[in-house]
Amino acid sequence: MHPTEAAPPPPPPHAPPALRAAAAAWRWLSPAIGVALFAAGIWVIRSEMERVSYPEIRRTLAALPASALLLSVLFTIGNYTVLTAFDLLAFRYVGRKVRAWKVAVASFTGYAISNSVGWALVSGTSVRYRFYSRWDIPAGEISRIVLFYSGTFWLGLLVLGGLGLTFDPHPGLRDLVGGPLVRATGVALLATALAYAAFVLFRRRPVRFRGFEVPPPSPGTMAAQFALSTVDWAMAAAGLYVLLPRTDLSYAELLSAFMAAQLIGLVSHVPGGVGVFEGTMAILLRGHLSTEALISSLVVYRLVYYILPLGAALAVLVADEVRLRRHLLARWGGAFGALTGQLAPKVLAAFTFLAGVVLLFSGATPTEGARLRLVAENLPLALVEGSYFIGSVAGVALLLVSNGVARRLDFAWQLAMATLAVGIGASLLKGADYEEALFLGALLVAMALSRQEFDRRAAFWETRFSLPWTVAVVAVVGASVWLGLFAFRHVEYSSDLWWRFAANQDAPRALRGSVGAMVAVLAFGVARLLRPAPPEIAPPTDAELEEAGRLIARQPSTAPYLVYLRDKALLFTPARDAFLMYGVQGRSWIAMGEPVGDPRAATGLIRQFLGRCDDFGGVPVFYQVPGGRLHQYADFGLTFAKLGEEAFVSLADFHTDGADRKPFRLVLNRFERAELRFRVLEPAEVPGALAAAREVSDAWLASRGKGEKGFSLGFFDPEYMRRFPLAVVESGRGMEAFATVWPGPDGAELSVDLMRYRGDAPKNVMEALLLHLMLWGKARGYARFGLGMAPLSGLEMSAVAPAWTRVGTWLFESGDATFYNFQGLRLYKEKFHPVWEPRYLAWPGGMNLPRITADVSLLVGRGYRRILTRSGK
Repeated sequence: MHPTEAAPPPPPPHAPPALRAAAAAWRWLSPAIGVALFAAGIWVIRSEMERVSYPEIRRTLAALPASALLLSVLFTIGNYTVLTAFDLLAFRYVGRKVRAWKVAVASFTGYAISNSVGWALVSGTSVRYRFYSRWDIPAGEISRIVLFYSGTFWLGLLVLGGLGLTFDPHPGLRDLVGGPLVRATGVALLATALAYAAFVLFRRRPVRFRGFEVPPPSPGTMAAQFALSTVDWAMAAAGLYVLLPRTDLSYAELLSAFMAAQLIGLVSHVPGGVGVFEGTMAILLRGHLSTEALISSLVVYRLVYYILPLGAALAVLVADEVRLRRHLLARWGGAFGALTGQLAPKVLAAFTFLAGVVLLFSGATPTEGARLRLVAENLPLALVEGSYFIGSVAGVALLLVSNGVARRLDFAWQLAMATLAVGIGASLLKGADYEEALFLGALLVAMALSRQEFDRRAAFWETRFSLPWTVAVVAVVGASVWLGLFAFRHVEYSSDLWWRFAANQDAPRALRGSVGAMVAVLAFGVARLLRPAPPEIAPPTDAELEEAGRLIARQPSTAPYLVYLRDKALLFTPARDAFLMYGVQGRSWIAMGEPVGDPRAATGLIRQFLGRCDDFGGVPVFYQVPGGRLHQYADFGLTFAKLGEEAFVSLADFHTDGADRKPFRLVLNRFERAELRFRVLEPAEVPGALAAAREVSDAWLASRGKGEKGFSLGFFDPEYMRRFPLAVVESGRGMEAFATVWPGPDGAELSVDLMRYRGDAPKNVMEALLLHLMLWGKARGYARFGLGMAPLSGLEMSAVAPAWTRVGTWLFESGDATFYNFQGLRLYKEKFHPVWEPRYLAWPGGMNLPRITADVSLLVGRGYRRILTRSGK
């Protein structure tokens, strides 16, 4: 019943091969275990349900005292309060002072969402990260906070579970797996808890693991961890205990069964342990409670512990959305407003899916007799009969459209709104089910208030539908069919049952609704299979390049000129006020640089690109991101690896006088003695020099045995080169060297891209070309000169440096003898006295960094296939 975020994180990309192999095997084994446990739980529940009837369960639910429901709600409130204290204690542990209410809001939102939705949609850890990153908390402290509250979560399970299994194991557990194994498990749990306590008491030095440093908490903090976690688990169990009818079952026995079921549910990795928890409880409490009483209590517990907190979290997000519209200039609200914009569609998608479940299950079960008679007496029978069928089909539609809601699609929002309205009408017509209509109506209002978050115009039918989501839809439809068979199993089925139309004939209506739901799912599946394959992306059109040029002219950098290579797809914002360029290799969708255009549109464009990647199962990557804007990517939960540094020379301060500039004068003097000439050709003059430049370029490539690069580097393309000035060095025999010149807008920046020279050209010819070009740019008022990247340079080493930094530093220092001359390139550019600016790679994290870097290398080496599916503008 707790967040699945407590599961240990995957090993880092630098982990040993054996550990990485084990992690890869676990990624396949863990879902298999979860599916097996889920299937076993469902099988147990189905077996137990064979002993009871649907009317008995309804009577048991109706007989549940209001006082028991109130107590369960109070225990749940207390439980979530204790959970937020985990985070407050974690902040005290790292010594970070943040207002308690802020931490509590972030904590509650994270727990409420991750409890119900699961990590596959919105992880509780990423929810917190989006808060914490805005509070200027370093990544190292965030990691320690997450580790601390995750560890606190487990301590109560170790203590209570260990005590129960060791000294008073539930009889059902002893019968199920054997007394010795149960007690051995309990002893292991207690030993783990005691080992942690001993560790804190006797070790005061920080623990270091591969550069990550974790100081042990103080004994007082450790004691608070044990106390809070124990109270947390005890209150979670108490919330269920008060819902059970009074029998010989004691709270201690219930707690023992509860802890065992929770442990199995956590191992399954099923969100909330749904099915697994219920199946385990059904086995362990079989001798104490009737099946109908247990099932009824578990259903109510799910509602109280999961749905109500999730609804409260949604209310917070929607309320903040309304507040944000009224106070757009309120600086303090910007962080939570951005969080709302990112999370609201995910939460609304979960509720849309839940609304579909409600409609399907409602159509498969009997209607309240008095309400149905009231409706039948005042409305035509055909309208009542049709409402059941329409309600079931609307339920399937909501299940299907929830996928598009999570992806922020405009069409999905419109379809969800229309389907909810239809569902409300069907709920009222089929039996005056006002509770169901109120739930759907509340969701309709929430969707309406969040209208501006659904701004993506991607085609709903072409986006990816993940396997877990597809399985969930099929499972819900199958469960609704089974529920209908269970609810009406006393009815004898015959061929004429389909054609019975009467106010008191619930079974035929449920049967027709179930068939309609299955037909709707089947039709959707067939439509997906028969849809045309998405077309490949073509290079940018002339109109797109013209639009991109208009945006490039409004910003100072020269890097966006890479768009004119036409080897990258373009993604524009709906308002066409910003764009980014990207390529695809394998599963990696790699954006080159940062968004170009209006800075205010950058966040929306990043979100748009992430959504596009999610549509087609791609891994989003941002390549060569400047350090000053990393927060824009951190807001979306991305992590970073430093790629190196880019060199810029201040042209206002550039000169060739003085002792420290003597090497410059030597190069320039040698240039003059060799009777070389430097000049810059304007774009109109470039076509006439392309033949000579081609000869130089071919000789340069042949001398190195390499092919052309691309993506982040220019290649020899006449159309591309004709757009820019060309700096050339000439001698009596013709062109010796050239460089494509990028003149930045408004004189802010001047840089070069494609640089080539003859193998037998005079010594230092490229250095002389760069010096002349810097002097040329200074004379024309350019502010700085870009010398390009020095890969792997500037990686700061420290005791807590990540392994990527350690590996990169080793390559930088020793790569000249083994790989690429990284250090030599840095030293070459250093002679121009530049200022170095860091560049980063942003990606979702995890173990896929080696594959991503390989994909980037393939793109740069032009060894890729264009497998994009549509430009997604």
